[in-house]
Amino acid sequence: MSNYPRPTIKAVHLRRVTPDTKFYIDYSWWDEGHLDLKTYLLTRLSIPGDVGAEISADHVDLVDSRTGEVRQVDAFQYLIQSYFSRQGSEFVSQGSIVDAVFSVLLANGNEPMTAAEIAERVQRPIDLIMKTFGGSQVYQGIRPIFDED
Repeated sequence: MSNYPRPTIKAVHLRRVTPDTKFYIDYSWWDEGHLDLKTYLLTRLSIPGDVGAEISADHVDLVDSRTGEVRQVDAFQYLIQSYFSRQGSEFVSQGSIVDAVFSVLLANGNEPMTAAEIAERVQRPIDLIMKTFGGSQVYQGIRPIFDED
């Protein structure tokens, strides 16, 4: 018998994604990796450099169309959401799957979306979405949300 105990596997790591699993961008992933999301967005995704000139405030009030709730969001976040929501379907179908899903989530205000919804928006197979973002590797902070049992 070995002196080394067997490792325990947490149940969280055994979860599988399904077409109904929701995904979101975990902004803390960017912070923990000491990465600057604003710089990435302005350089990598070809967002015009003068996009920040449209708003002179630090925060913008947004009204949730479903609930009527007013919440403040970062002005840059609002500009990014507006930018990506104005892009056509060819925009998300041209780039990599990671950039496409990242763009769709940003356009949706980072409201969690199911794998099926994302697949429809990026015009890619749902299995590709689930395999790419449901594994242990995290791309651009995109993570699944698992409901607590």
